[in-house]
Amino acid sequence: MSRPTALVTGASRGIGRATAIAFADNGFDVAITARTVNEGDPSARTAAGDLLPGSLASTAAEIESRGGRAVQIRLDLLDREALVPSVQAAIDGLGHLDVVVNNAIYVTGGGPKHFLDQSPDDLEKQLWGDLTAQLLLMQPQVAHMVDRGAGVIVNIGSGSGKWKLKMPIGQGGPQLAYCVAKAGLHRAADRIAFEYGEAGVMAFTVDPGFVATERTRMVAELDAIASQGVEPSVIGSAIVWLATEGLAVQKNGAYLEAQAIARELGLLPPLET
Repeated sequence: MSRPTALVTGASRGIGRATAIAFADNGFDVAITARTVNEGDPSARTAAGDLLPGSLASTAAEIESRGGRAVQIRLDLLDREALVPSVQAAIDGLGHLDVVVNNAIYVTGGGPKHFLDQSPDDLEKQLWGDLTAQLLLMQPQVAHMVDRGAGVIVNIGSGSGKWKLKMPIGQGGPQLAYCVAKAGLHRAADRIAFEYGEAGVMAFTVDPGFVATERTRMVAELDAIASQGVEPSVIGSAIVWLATEGLAVQKNGAYLEAQAIARELGLLPPLET
């Protein structure tokens, strides 16, 4: 019997890495994308010059150590010509896709900026990477699942695209363009569910909440997020549950909070009342 398969974008570190490893822990073969292929690549440096840990190679090693097959695909969201081929490479490498987690985002240089301080070029890149590129990735993903008659798409959203966060820029506050892009992305899952649910496709938006990733721990402007954040492994486990057991109880097209799922699973303590 063939093993289930998943594609996780942005899997060199953070939520993507944790999710890919969680899928491997649950018996999946996993295709992974990111810009950082090997530890120490230039793409792993922050604007301040610090080197972030994590790479496709190290995530693949973790997947393989758990008995899974790993397919590594270098992908930069700004490279339009590489988007559709990256999905096809995952399909070719794994044979098919049961689950896709669209987690990768465009990371701006120099840390978050106020709206008037962002250049037109950076605004375009943010909207492209966090919205347009995501839609272009989803087209071949959905087409593949429609052809197979089944599949699950999980888009990683953000509270900044839904809530009026009061955190200032420089203290964990999100850039305006990021909020706009995520707000737009939030509508994708319910439309996919509406248009292709009868063809067997299930789609969800998952808001991870504050997460203490390698980047939020290392970038000074994101320290407020890291100080309140949960471990990425908690989010990864919640996503895997949603894409497997959770399909029986969650409504197709739903917007879900990963930390609420994690509390229900006993991965986080209950909220204080």
